[in-house]
Parts: sequence; structure tokens; C-alpha cells
Amino acid sequence: MAPAHVVRVRWWRSVTVRLVLASTVASTLMIGAVFGFLYWRAIGVVEQQASDTVASELRGLVEHYGSVGLLELMRTVQQRSAVPTEAEPVYLVVDGLGNRLAGNLLAWPPTVPPDGQWRKVELYRRGEANPILIGARGYELAGGVRLLVGRALDGRVKIQDAIGESLLWALAALWTMAVGGGILLSRTILRRVGEVAAINREVMVGELGRRVPVRGSGDEFDRLADSMNDMLARIEELMVGMRTVTDSVGHDIRSPLTRLRNRLERARAPGASAGERDAALDDAVADVDLTLDLLGRLLDIARAESGLQRGEMSEVDLAAVARDVVDLYEPIAEDRGLTIEASAERIVPVSGHAELLAQAVSNLVDNATKYARSRIRVEATLGSGGARVTVTDDGPGIPPEDRERATQRFVRLDPSRSGKGAGLGLSLVAAVARLHGGELVLSDAGPGLKVELALPSLVALDDETIGPGRPASLDAPVSGYQDVVAG
Repeated sequence: MAPAHVVRVRWWRSVTVRLVLASTVASTLMIGAVFGFLYWRAIGVVEQQASDTVASELRGLVEHYGSVGLLELMRTVQQRSAVPTEAEPVYLVVDGLGNRLAGNLLAWPPTVPPDGQWRKVELYRRGEANPILIGARGYELAGGVRLLVGRALDGRVKIQDAIGESLLWALAALWTMAVGGGILLSRTILRRVGEVAAINREVMVGELGRRVPVRGSGDEFDRLADSMNDMLARIEELMVGMRTVTDSVGHDIRSPLTRLRNRLERARAPGASAGERDAALDDAVADVDLTLDLLGRLLDIARAESGLQRGEMSEVDLAAVARDVVDLYEPIAEDRGLTIEASAERIVPVSGHAELLAQAVSNLVDNATKYARSRIRVEATLGSGGARVTVTDDGPGIPPEDRERATQRFVRLDPSRSGKGAGLGLSLVAAVARLHGGELVLSDAGPGLKVELALPSLVALDDETIGPGRPASLDAPVSGYQDVVAG
């Protein structure tokens, strides 16, 4: 019994049912208005034709009376009254006292004055219980004689009956189609909504790989399914990332904390010399710095992926960011025997979070300094595809099959995880790219690695149309890049 009750509630509360009912009511009102207009026009035409006919005949009889007299008028009226016609004419001639002289009407209707105006009145046929509607005109002749000419308006009644019957059939067809179409539409929509609800329930209990089926029709449900699937994929990515973070943090933080404890134990050992204590404390400080750096990077990624930084975005020159980062890393590159150069002469305006963009470009350059053999090139470009910061080195590169993994958290492509770094540099860059609606692309530099941070630009122009110089509306270069700790 419970499932049936649930189904009834769903049908009653269904938006589709309400829409079908609303459209049915609206269609009924529209059809009623159309048929009402047709009825009004048809009745008007019938009455106008009858009125014109009666007026013409009344004028003729009045002229006939003026030329031949009362007896000939009575004879003519009697002849016309005796001839049965489809229009059912009504005639009556009475004297000044109201006595019937000729015609097929027994008495003068009190509601029809002899003023020649069109009047409608209900009269009874002899021997019939139901009245008929006639339209008539009365006219007073010389000597007090009155003449009445009329026509039965049976055509109006026939039209009324025909339109009423057609209206009932039209409404019956409309309601049948509305109910049938509503049931079919409701079943279709409820089935698709039920599929989505079932997928959502499975996702809520942990089946993160479930997706809403796409029929391939390209309709609203398919677009909704595509949007939901993108959302579910993002949720799965975040949940997997959380699990990875949980597992990796347990390893990456436990190790420096364990080393920190061992070094502090060694420093407090009774037989330790002053030099050994100082060395142990220095190593302990290094482990603390490493742990704080790891936590800071995780917080940066969380900030970027949360989307909370969108409220702090402003107009930023990405070329200025690239130049400042290159200036910052130039001494480091020289110490390692590397040549680093920047190609960022044009203005590259983007809407972004200045600090996170500086952090992202710094991470890319920092990674390049670790693996480049002789040179690093940093470019900031603006074209029809948007804004790009490209960092190219001549190091060993990353195999195509590992490039997607390289942007995940705590992923190191080295066989051992004991090397320097936590594997969070490219993860932060990818998170910053997603925050700004862009993407991170890794490709082969032949030899080396080419990394592109692609972002939407504030100016959608071709490369050829952008000249050097800085637009007056662009904010001043963002300061404080020298304080960024690259990853």
C-alpha cells in the first residue's frame, strides 16, 4: 500500500501535472473565447440579414399600400402569409382598434411598437408549447392601420446548437489529448527524474563512479545529465583527492615529525655534546620548516579549489607576473648553471587572484630549475585562445602516460618518495587554473617539458592585433611576488 501512496503523491505534486492542468485550462478558455467570437459573429450576420430582408419587404408593402390601398395590401399580405417558405415569414395588418385584418399572426405583440425599428420577441405557434424567436418591424400607416413584418430566427438557434455541439466536441478532444499527453509526458519526465534521483542516492552512499545516463537526443534532460555528470566527476575527483591527501599526509607529515622527535631525543641525551645538540636542533628546525611548508601548500590548494578566492580577483597583467617571477629566480638559475629568459613584452590582462597566479607561475619556474639541463624559457602571450604563460625547459621531460598523474597531489614520478618535495607543485598550478576557468597543459618540448597555464583573457584579440605597451585602464603591476615561496 505504501508504494501506491507514494506514487499518488508524486503525481499530484508533479510539476508536469500542474503544467498540463494549467495548459488545459488555458486552452479551454482560449477555445471558449474563439467559439464565443464565432457565435457572436454568426448570430450577428444571421440577424443582420433577417433585419435587412424585413426592412426591405416592409418598405415595399408600405409603398404598395400607398398606391393600391388597404384592400390590396390585405390581399397581398394574406397571399404571402399562406405561402410556406423556409424563412417562416410573419405578417399582420390591424386597424386602429387593433383588430386583425390580415396575416398569420393572431395579435399585435405589445413589445413591438410601430416605429419601424428592429425588435426581437418570442411568440408561440398555434398548438405548440415552446415559443420561437422572431425578429420584426412594425409601421403605422395612414388611418391608424398598422403593419408588422417579421422573420423567424430559427437560423440563429441552429447556429447556436451547431456551435455548442462543436464546442463540446472540441473540448472533449482537447481534454482527451491533454490527459493522454499529460500522462505520457509525466511518465517520461518522472522516469528521467527517477533515474537522476536513483543515481544521486547511489552517490550519497559512496558509489562515486555512477553517472546519469545520456540518451544522445540533445534535449534538456541530456544537457542536465551532462552538467550533473561534470559535477559528479568533480565531486569524485575531490573525494579521491581527499583520500589521497589523507593517505599521503599521513606519510609525508609523519616522517618529518618522527625525525623531529628523534633529533630532539638525541639533543636531550645526557652524553650529547654542545655541537651535537646544535646540529640536532638545526635539523629539527629544518623538519619543522618542511612540515610547515607542506601544510602551507595544502592550504593553498584548498583555497584555490574551494573557489572562495573569486571574490578577491582583480585585473592582473600576466606578463608582469611572469617577468617578476623570472627576476626572482634568475639568481637561483645562475647558481645552478642555467640560463633563464622571459618573453613577455606585450600586455596580457586577465581577471585573477594576483597572489595565487604568482604562486602558480613560481611553481612552474621552480620545477623547471630542478630539472633543466641548460636553459629555461618563460613566455606570456595573448591570442584568440586567451592568455597563456608557457614555461619550457630542456630537461628529461615527462612521459605522455604520466602527465595526467603529474598534476595530482603527492604524486612524484621518481621511484622513491624520499626525495625532496612533496609532489604538490603542479597540483597547486592545476587548482589555480581551475579557479580561473583555465587549464594546465603538459606537452613535449623536444627535448624537455613544455607547461602551459592557459587562462581566459579580458581581451579577446589575435596576436597580430596586440602591440606593446600598457593600457591606461590596467592596474599597476602587482607587488609582493618576491615574498612568494615557490613549490
